Amino acid sequence: MIALPGDLRRCIDFHGHLCPGLVYGYLVAREAIQLLALNRSEDEEVVAFPENDSCAVDALQVMLGTTAGKGNLIFRDYGKNAYTVLKRQDRRAFRFSRKTEYGYEGEDCAEFELLGKKIAAKTAAPEENVRYRQMKALDLLKKDFSAVFATEAIPPPEQPYAPLAPSVACARCGEMTMATRLVDAGSHVFYCLPCGEKKDAPLVSPAADPDN
Repeated sequence: MIALPGDLRRCIDFHGHLCPGLVYGYLVAREAIQLLALNRSEDEEVVAFPENDSCAVDALQVMLGTTAGKGNLIFRDYGKNAYTVLKRQDRRAFRFSRKTEYGYEGEDCAEFELLGKKIAAKTAAPEENVRYRQMKALDLLKKDFSAVFATEAIPPPEQPYAPLAPSVACARCGEMTMATRLVDAGSHVFYCLPCGEKKDAPLVSPAADPDN
């Protein structure tokens, strides 16, 4: 295998393997860093809006610091190979959408095509599936970004910062739940979402946790 950039290796370590999906996310993140002069987001300075939940998202997390836990990774479950990256400070954003054209350009095209046919016919061995993914991933790394993705400057999406709220005990199960996600059952009784669907669970005394 060819020598891989260090930042891509970090993505592979996080994700678990090299595959085309991870490389798509890596290419998008690298381009966004260049266009927006980004540093890795320590808090919510950068926001990513992937329009799918593919392997690419892990590269965005590693490269851009946009994570579900910080609230600056916003899934738009459209099933599209498209990604928007927002830099809050500059109020600038770019949307990157994958082009439909893809052609393998490696020297071993015959092998790639044969593996592709085996995978389509569901006759490929596990190691052949791995080989196919690696071949495509490495080929993608050699391509110009503009050959893989279309880039569009767009108005910055309006995205509020991640909400903070105290935790409160659910009146049924007693488990601490973010106050803004409780269901108001009336008479100052609040349930977590799962318990809000139940009818016969016993009530417990709620208690607030000011430290969340």
